[in-house]
Amino acid sequence: MAEREANRKLKKKGRYRELLIIEQEDNQTCLTVKETFKNDFGLYYIPVMPIYDLWQRPDFAHCAELLTAVCAYLYIEADVTYYRDEETYMFYNYEILEEWITEGKDDMDEEDYTRQKAAYDNALSQGDFIQEKMMATGFRQSLDSLIANFDAKSDFEKECLSVAQNCWELWQAFPGMNLFKHASLQDYEVEEYEDNYVAMHEYFSFVGSVNDSVSDTLRDMVNNDFNERSRYQEPEVITFFNEAKPPYADELAYEDRLFSIIDDLCTLLYHKP
Repeated sequence: MAEREANRKLKKKGRYRELLIIEQEDNQTCLTVKETFKNDFGLYYIPVMPIYDLWQRPDFAHCAELLTAVCAYLYIEADVTYYRDEETYMFYNYEILEEWITEGKDDMDEEDYTRQKAAYDNALSQGDFIQEKMMATGFRQSLDSLIANFDAKSDFEKECLSVAQNCWELWQAFPGMNLFKHASLQDYEVEEYEDNYVAMHEYFSFVGSVNDSVSDTLRDMVNNDFNERSRYQEPEVITFFNEAKPPYADELAYEDRLFSIIDDLCTLLYHKP
């Protein structure tokens, strides 16, 4: 009854907390609390081709610049993986996708092949363009001045400004933090691929697009892969109460706000004008 009451009091909106009683190596028992997010699993894939499109339109170049600076923070500071970087999960998937398109040429009509090949090539070239912008010296450090000089009039511009402001505030509140600070560790030995977890760097990533034939195939590839695995890695904090502890501090506050910013950015890019 005491354990049930303690679990009830540990509940917090948007979080999952589990009360555990663990036997340590010295045979002493220890009260432990594991805290994670209470979210349904989803893909946090940030498309960069919509931002490239904004760069090509003079009326939206200021929006493109602001959103690219946000992406630069997510890429360089928060460590969200980028699909043009070798040895990343999405780079590997794009390579497989290229093989499928090339090998399937004879089975597709010429128009379908041309469309898919063009979509794939655009994903690579436009991704390289945005990455070069993000890596420009001092670019992400200019986020605060870009925000200060941004004149938001339309609803889309206001949404761009809101995402940028939230990103800047997060950066200032949590300097030096990144997406993987509290990533859970796989606590068992893997014998079969299916027993492995979906790593955070696999479901957090920049991608080319999310609304063309190539991205549809890519999403199917990823979902089929993830469906073969038993669980997924997520931010996690474990507190051992084997000695006096300071008052509770929300150690997952950074990830909570970061997830929200990525959600808002993706929604904004999905519905750009």
